[in-house]
Amino acid sequence: IGLGLHDEKDVTVRGLELIKSSSKVFLEAYTSILSIGKERLEAFYGRDDIVVADRDFVECHAEEIYLPAKESDVAFLVVGDPVC
Repeated sequence: IGLGLHDEKDVTVRGLELIKSSSKVFLEAYTSILSIGKERLEAFYGRDDIVVADRDFVECHAEEIYLPAKESDVAFLVVGDPVC
């Protein structure tokens, strides 16, 4: 889910709905850096369980992301536009 480039309010409405309804939320934190902290995202999204996924986590522990996705919805947050 693309978060935009500036702050917590740049996410789309559909993205916000998916974040709120997901059982787990991961914030990819190595290809780009958001200008705000995880705590502001959690407050805006109404969550307190966002997992920061650094390069090691994404590349060496990917199963912690994709295995839960077999049973429930998992959100993977990316700064900017995930398609570009």
